[in-house]
Amino acid sequence: MACSMHQEVISEIVKKGICSGCGVCAGVCPSEALEMAWEENGDRVAIKVGECPPKCDLCLRVCPFNTQSHDENTLAKDRFEAMSGIQHDEAVGYYLSTYVGYSIIADHRSRGSSGGMCTWMLETLLNKGEVDAVVCVGGGDTHNQLFTYQILDNVEDVRASASSRYYPVDIADVVRQIEAPGEDKRYAVVGLPCTLKALRLAMMYLPRLRKRLVFLLGLVCGHMPNRYYTEYLARLSGVMPDLLETVDYRLKNNKRAGNYSFRAHLRGGAEGQLVPFAGRPSRAWIEGYFQHNACNYCDDVFAETADVVFMDAWLPEYESDPRGHSLTIVRHPILRDLLVERGIEKTCHLEPIPVDKVVASQRGLVYRKKVEIGGRLHRAQRRGEWVPPKRVTPSEEAWRKHRRDIEARYAVQCTSKRLWPKLRKAPLWRFHLRMWRVDWPLRVGLWWGRLRRVVTNPWVLLRMLPRPLRRCCPRSWQRHVLGNSRKGER
Repeated sequence: MACSMHQEVISEIVKKGICSGCGVCAGVCPSEALEMAWEENGDRVAIKVGECPPKCDLCLRVCPFNTQSHDENTLAKDRFEAMSGIQHDEAVGYYLSTYVGYSIIADHRSRGSSGGMCTWMLETLLNKGEVDAVVCVGGGDTHNQLFTYQILDNVEDVRASASSRYYPVDIADVVRQIEAPGEDKRYAVVGLPCTLKALRLAMMYLPRLRKRLVFLLGLVCGHMPNRYYTEYLARLSGVMPDLLETVDYRLKNNKRAGNYSFRAHLRGGAEGQLVPFAGRPSRAWIEGYFQHNACNYCDDVFAETADVVFMDAWLPEYESDPRGHSLTIVRHPILRDLLVERGIEKTCHLEPIPVDKVVASQRGLVYRKKVEIGGRLHRAQRRGEWVPPKRVTPSEEAWRKHRRDIEARYAVQCTSKRLWPKLRKAPLWRFHLRMWRVDWPLRVGLWWGRLRRVVTNPWVLLRMLPRPLRRCCPRSWQRHVLGNSRKGER
């Protein structure tokens, strides 16, 4: 009997447009009836390639967007509640300690997106023998897949995989390898909140996976654009999609931490132009070009099921340092002890930071995923669309307050994915012109919000000054932006 005769992930998730493309369902399918593939709109989703038993619904049970009783609160409670010294914050979830800092090892910090602490953790786990291999995203081996999940067991490969990739990757093949009978190895996995939640769900049903996945390392995620986002940035860099070999999403410079650049690389070694993020790439990211629809219904900011979480330190006292700082939320005592021990050994620089500062560093994202999501859920309810139940309830108030932005973002998301396949090789001005017709409400709202912030707090203009010029300003001015902390100016 075919899978379509009963509830499974294709009929209940993919066909309803809620697949995030994590690939855990395909990785755990006992009948190998699922694979991951590209949709015409650029999303990566599960597809059916075979038959499965009529009573098997494992693919659905491990889906992070399925209707199920095991939400992030339940999974995190099972994992962390009994740990000594654990605390809980409404936005962050469980935590033992929170830090800000950076790696001092080799080129972790220069190659990493922020302070290099995720690379530091992976390398430290390998060197200390806590795991036998790590699972993270590295370069792909085909033009069809620029980046893939890889199993790495040596430090050199881990360092080569550093930096962020805003590109859809699935973990299906890696899960199959880890779950296969054979030698037991211990793994640490780096992933986005939805992928790690799916792995936690899979670990509930698969003993081998539960035994072998020792640590899950999370990354804070705003949303995941599909493959067309990278093609669009490559066009901005002067590289046609068919000639694209790989890309660098976050090249650092000597300005500010957030003033990074994008560059595409052609097959044969040639390079495209540097594209500053503070321009069309930033606009496309903020407005949700090419975004997966599932991201509209994610309420997990800080990867609440992960043992440790890393993110950029988007705080005024650290943004001025172009080398970057990492914020770290630690939930597992072994990982906390590693951080403290190696900090003493001077392989990393760490300072404790209050949890409310961690939340403040992602203030906009927290609002979008914890408050504004209520309006998006209400919109779906009004339209009769199925969406997964979330910890946030549908809110008519949030809908009325953010209706213009919510509708505009949906229009941008759908229109960009519909237009790009037709215009990917056309002059870019044609795509921009067509998108201007739907994204103008978001641009007006963005500039109006910036104007309001400047009017209510003119001191924010100091953040736009280069670091040397800011040092020339009176200290009383700087304190309006940086408060009492001077860490970022040392």
